[in-house]
Amino acid sequence: MMTRCAILLFGLALLAGVAQARVPDGWPFLEYNEAVRVARQTNKPLFVYYGFETCPYCISLNKNTLSFEALRKRYSEHYVLAYFDIRANPNDPMTLPTGETLPRGQAIRKLKGSPVPAWAFVTPDGREILMRRGSRTKVDAFMKFDQYVTSGSWLQTTFEEFLAQRGLREDRVE
Repeated sequence: MMTRCAILLFGLALLAGVAQARVPDGWPFLEYNEAVRVARQTNKPLFVYYGFETCPYCISLNKNTLSFEALRKRYSEHYVLAYFDIRANPNDPMTLPTGETLPRGQAIRKLKGSPVPAWAFVTPDGREILMRRGSRTKVDAFMKFDQYVTSGSWLQTTFEEFLAQRGLREDRVE
């Protein structure tokens, strides 16, 4: 009996270790902790995508927006792509860009990663540049986010002011 239990527990442990949240096809997302480490080494901003594998809203965003090759290419060049699985073990240690380590459950609350899908642009040292959420956000909106971040405009102005200065507006569809 003990052997069966040990085999079952081993199998479950393997499955738990292998199970990964679904990220958009073709996007080179790193697990959050690894992405934070890479961002510090490369001094590139993070694009953090909060979601979980079976989230129907995340699946919709992946299919209808994050499936565009031009967007994937642009974001892959400009950011360290971080995936934060909000449904993984809430006790997993998460190291924030500031160096603070929190259990995943506390990190989600501190980073405002739920409800999903949500995403944030973050400096390598942990300053939030911009955060948004929504399953029906269009490619054009993601391009505007990228322009705001990569231009450095976020250092002087809000996203809304950035858009207004260019005669644009944010199409917020939640």
